Amino acid sequence: MKKELLIAALGIGVSGALDAATQQEVERLLAKIAKSPAPKNLLPGACCYEPAGVTDRMEYVCPVCGTKTLYHLSSEESLWKRQSLVDSELNSYRKHCATLRKLGWKVKLDETFLCSKCRKAEQPEELFLEVTIDGKTTRSKLEYGDLEKLVAFAEKKLVWPTNYGATMPLKDELPRIRELLGIPEEKPTEKSK
Repeated sequence: MKKELLIAALGIGVSGALDAATQQEVERLLAKIAKSPAPKNLLPGACCYEPAGVTDRMEYVCPVCGTKTLYHLSSEESLWKRQSLVDSELNSYRKHCATLRKLGWKVKLDETFLCSKCRKAEQPEELFLEVTIDGKTTRSKLEYGDLEKLVAFAEKKLVWPTNYGATMPLKDELPRIRELLGIPEEKPTEKSK
């Protein structure tokens, strides 16, 4: 019964959230967004924020093993990037993953490169997102806005929020959403040409 209600809710113009994503349900929502016109009334956002100050040390506690890693920062760019990630972005990413899990999605944020115990040799200094749909896991390097796009997609919205409160059309992001979900681009058939 729940599945029938969910399928009915995927109709055009119906709001709500897509929970317990299956490939069939995700493909229906992708098609719906692709056919919908991109919203015109977007929020421009603000650009008057001053960045927070940085310190010369940073502490990271691994959510997997509980190890505390202490970093002493220098002027090296990767260390400053890491501090920004740990001090501000990581909590937001974790919250977005928790929101997706509450909606029934199977997502995992891999932040092991930050942990002195979990980090593997030659591991890239990047966050990765793992999304499992119908038993198939897709692992992708996390890029700017990926989790915001997925949450907006799961909530069946037509826009996603960027930094500083701006909104952008989700329709423009369908190729990236497909990539994150491991759903290949539909190829036109002879009949649809």
